Amino acid sequence: MSKSLSLLLFSMKEISNQRIYQTLLAILIIIPWLLLIPTSLFMMDLGKVFMDMLFTFLHLWLLIYIFFLAAPLLARDIEMGTCNMFLTLPMSRAEYLWGRYAGVVATILPILLAYLISAVLAFEFAERTWPGYVLSGSGVQFTYGVLLILLPYLALTAVLFFIASTATGLSETTVFLFSVWLLCWSIPPVLGAMQEQNVAAKNPPWIESILQFINQLLPDISSSQISLHLAHHIPLENMAVIAYCIEHLAYSSLIMIVAVLLFQRRDLG
Repeated sequence: MSKSLSLLLFSMKEISNQRIYQTLLAILIIIPWLLLIPTSLFMMDLGKVFMDMLFTFLHLWLLIYIFFLAAPLLARDIEMGTCNMFLTLPMSRAEYLWGRYAGVVATILPILLAYLISAVLAFEFAERTWPGYVLSGSGVQFTYGVLLILLPYLALTAVLFFIASTATGLSETTVFLFSVWLLCWSIPPVLGAMQEQNVAAKNPPWIESILQFINQLLPDISSSQISLHLAHHIPLENMAVIAYCIEHLAYSSLIMIVAVLLFQRRDLG
């Protein structure tokens, strides 16, 4: 446990010292205030528009973090043999992978906190500037949504580790991770369209079955219902939220266990 904790802290220091991380942190403090400008151009539902923009940017910067900070770190470890330095401490491969995963996840928290604080303050300003157009408590609703939307990205990070456990380098890891991300966003709307009678009549049932199977293997990155409900101040059902959290946490754990099993069988020579 102490070895994994040491690697966690080392990973946090390694990522946070990168220029892109520091730049991202600065941008996330400013962005909520900049988004107030396009929000002011709308005639009504300013709070909803502002929250939708913030949620959209949340997806964007989490994706940037995974692709441009987490993926290069892990791919470099394996491609350049840096991981061998940790494995000779001695540290088991399982401890190494879990330590790196915990470090990558923990390093999200400072920039997530900065984004949340800035957004909540921006909501407070918007409520005073546009009374009646921004509902009270929007900052709390947004915070709740951010914490829930973060969970699928923890699952996507686990998918990154699963891919990297067998991939040969950064290029291969990025291509496969991008493919997974693309499927996460594209399959749900396709399935939704296939539910329409005129579309279902033109496609054989086995196509929908295959898409349903693939969709079950992927995390729900969009979390569209969460952002939609919270932006409109529609309460979320407690049981649905609990099931959502368990699903993504269980998915992350299972994928990481499989990644560890694959990594233990890998030849790092």
